[in-house]
Amino acid sequence: MNKFLDKFNLPRLNQEEIQNLNRPITSNNTEAVIKRHPVKKSQGSDSFTAEFYQTFKELIPILLKLFQEIDKEPHLTRPELF
Repeated sequence: MNKFLDKFNLPRLNQEEIQNLNRPITSNNTEAVIKRHPVKKSQGSDSFTAEFYQTFKELIPILLKLFQEIDKEPHLTRPELF
C-alpha cells in the first residue's frame, strides 16, 4: 500500500493537525457539527436530516457516547466489515 501511495504527492499533516484529529470527541464538537450541516440534508445512511438532530438535542449525549465507543474501537469503522 505504501509503495502505491508513494507514487502520489499527497499532502501531509503537521503535528498540530495530527493532535487536533486525535483529541477526544466532546459534546460541543457533536453539537457544532449538527448545527453546521444543511437543515434539509441527510448526511448519513440513517436518512435523518440535520433538522431532526437540531430539533432533538437530547440525542447529543447518546450520539456522543456512540462516537466515543467507535473511537475506542477503530475496527468498527472499517468498511470491509460491513
